[in-house]
Amino acid sequence: MSGVVLTSGWVIALLVGLTVAAAVATAAFWDRGRFRVVHRAAGLLVVQLLLLVSLAAVVNKQANFYVTVGELLGQGGDTYAQTLPADSPRLSVDGGQDELAGWIAAHPAAPGRGTVIPATLAGRSTGYALPAQIYLPAGYRASAGDLPVVMFLAGYPGTVFSWLDSVGVGAALDEAIGSGRLPPVIAVMAEQDPVRGRDSECVDSALGVKSDTYLTSDLPEIIHKHFRAAQGRQNWAVAGYSTGGFCAVNLALRHPDRFGAAASLAGYFRPLIDRSTGDLYQGDLDLRRANDPRLMIGQSRPQPLDLFLTAGADDRSAQRDLTAFAPMVRAPDTALVIADRPGGHNFTTWRAILPDLFDWLDERLGGGHRTAA
Repeated sequence: MSGVVLTSGWVIALLVGLTVAAAVATAAFWDRGRFRVVHRAAGLLVVQLLLLVSLAAVVNKQANFYVTVGELLGQGGDTYAQTLPADSPRLSVDGGQDELAGWIAAHPAAPGRGTVIPATLAGRSTGYALPAQIYLPAGYRASAGDLPVVMFLAGYPGTVFSWLDSVGVGAALDEAIGSGRLPPVIAVMAEQDPVRGRDSECVDSALGVKSDTYLTSDLPEIIHKHFRAAQGRQNWAVAGYSTGGFCAVNLALRHPDRFGAAASLAGYFRPLIDRSTGDLYQGDLDLRRANDPRLMIGQSRPQPLDLFLTAGADDRSAQRDLTAFAPMVRAPDTALVIADRPGGHNFTTWRAILPDLFDWLDERLGGGHRTAA
């Protein structure tokens, strides 16, 4: 039961069918039986509950919050094999090139559109085999030269489909690259939670889960192996919304050799311990401090970091975090802060900020000029 995929069409159809059947049954037996008040109340209650569950399932499919029943119930477990198409390539540093070539040949992109490859990325350091969506810009195979890379991280709950299906980053990249506002880039929508149903915060936790290592060591190694990804921190950026925003800033501060730029869309800047994360640090104060952007932003690093920080004007929690953190960014680090755009903590707000994000990335990827805001 825990492996049932909630975003499957048959699951939603079943729930809708049960809702309709319950409504019909309630109407049919409305005036029958001796205890009419009881069965009428029970019928109405069942119909309303099924209606709410059906609506929740539709919203969940659109927003990509939970994939399986087990994830919804916080049971964790390895259910990632069910989240990607059966013919998706499995990529590692030791293999997968033939599978990748076959998948690309079998799924040609429309003219002017990028190719999105669903793939399992099997890491060498961690042993994790996690799903990803990899965007290659239009003309990738015909062009020469290595391309910058942007890693996109979702909030919690969220999936590797969230940036594409809910934020619409694929179509936005097509438009920005096609119009010349952004250089051709490889975009990687990465899975950040090695244990399904448990928020990793993208850290190497005291519990032994190594999300940080997977994202900053295993994933770049695989991307460099299979794609024309440019080397150097000036060619790598990381962006995230909500929890993914914390991840982006935290990872960039922890790995200045890997990322030259990080973007937080309605993120926060403090390490959390809550029901979704569990106790990631197990009382290890040094480990917790080593994953606190508020402490790390003032530390000396070999290279400065460029930050893109934004939150919708109606997103009160994110606004408080942004207002507290932004003044901590001092030269030679830079921060572009956008806090006056309308919107709350939702995909519509984050979709609307993409043009600004891409303009900012255009100035930084590939060693573009640095401007302080």
